[in-house]
Amino acid sequence: MANILIVHAHHEPQSFSSALAKTAAETFAKQGHEVVFSDLHALGFDPVSDRRNFTAAADAAYLKQQVEEAHASAHAGFAPELEAEMRKVEACDFLVFSFPLWWFGMPAILKGWVDRVFAYGRFYGRGHWYENGSGRGKRAMVLMTTGGGAEMYGRRSMHPPLEAILAPVHHGIFWFNGFSPLPPFVAWSAAHGSDADRHSVLDALRDRLRGVMEEPPRQLPRAGDFDPETQEDRYSRFMVTLRRTREVDPRYEQLSGEQDRELEALRREGRLLGSESAARDAADWRCYLLFRERDPASVETTCARLPLKDYLDFEIVALGREN
Repeated sequence: MANILIVHAHHEPQSFSSALAKTAAETFAKQGHEVVFSDLHALGFDPVSDRRNFTAAADAAYLKQQVEEAHASAHAGFAPELEAEMRKVEACDFLVFSFPLWWFGMPAILKGWVDRVFAYGRFYGRGHWYENGSGRGKRAMVLMTTGGGAEMYGRRSMHPPLEAILAPVHHGIFWFNGFSPLPPFVAWSAAHGSDADRHSVLDALRDRLRGVMEEPPRQLPRAGDFDPETQEDRYSRFMVTLRRTREVDPRYEQLSGEQDRELEALRREGRLLGSESAARDAADWRCYLLFRERDPASVETTCARLPLKDYLDFEIVALGREN
C-alpha cells in the first residue's frame, strides 16, 4: 500500500473542488492506502515566503531565498509549520494537487505552499533534480476543476491547451523534483453542470483512482538527455508528413480509433511532441507529426507502430536545432 498526500486549495468546504478532494481521499483509503490531507485553507497556511520560513539566518542583513533555504536544510532551521509539510512530502509515495483553475494556474495559496515547502537543499539542488530528484520513484497528479468546458482549451480554442497551462506544475514542480506526473483528472465546467453531471464526475474519479497506481506516467525529458556543457537536447526533432495512399474503407475507419490511442501513447512516452491533421474527409489529406527521437531509424520504427501504416506514406525530415 502507498502513502498518499493530497494538498487541497479551495476556501469553500462545500465546493465541488472540495468534493473531488474528499472523494479522492475516501477512494484511496478504501483501497487500503494511508492518506494524509493538507487542506491549506483549513490549516490557515500563509503563502507568503519570507524570513518567517526560518528559525535562524545565514545572512541577517540580506535575504537571498536559496542561501537561507540551504542553510536551514543543513541546520534543521525551518519553521515548524513548514517542517510539518516537508515531512508529509518526504513520506508520500503519491502526491495530489487539488485546486480550481484560477487565472490559468494554481490559486496563490497552493503556489505559496510550493514556494515555501519545496526548499533548495531539502528537495532540490544542482544535479539533484528530474530523474535524480527527491521524488524519484514517486508519482504525482493534478485534480482540478475549470470554469469553462473542454472545448475551450485547445490549439484552435479560445484558451491555451491544458497541457501548456499545466506545464509549470507537471514539468516545473512535479518532474523537476523527480515525481513522475500522471495525466490530470479534470472536472470541466464544474459550476455549470447539474447535480447528476457532478455525481457522474465523482463516479468517473472513483473509477480512475481504482487503477491509477498501474497507470503509465508521462515521460518527460531527463536531465541526462542534455549535454552538460551546451544544455542542448541530445535527441533530435523530426517532422513526419503522412499521406494516404489508399482509399478510406471500413477497415480504415475501424483502425482510426486504434491510431488515435497509439498517438496518445506516444505522447505519454514523450516521443510525439505535437500533431496537426487535415479534416479526415479531405481529398488531399495530410497529417504532420513532430517527434523527439535519436535518429531517423528510430522514427521509422515508431511509425511502423501506427495501426494505419498500410494506408499511409511517410516522409521524414530532420529539423534544425533552431526548431
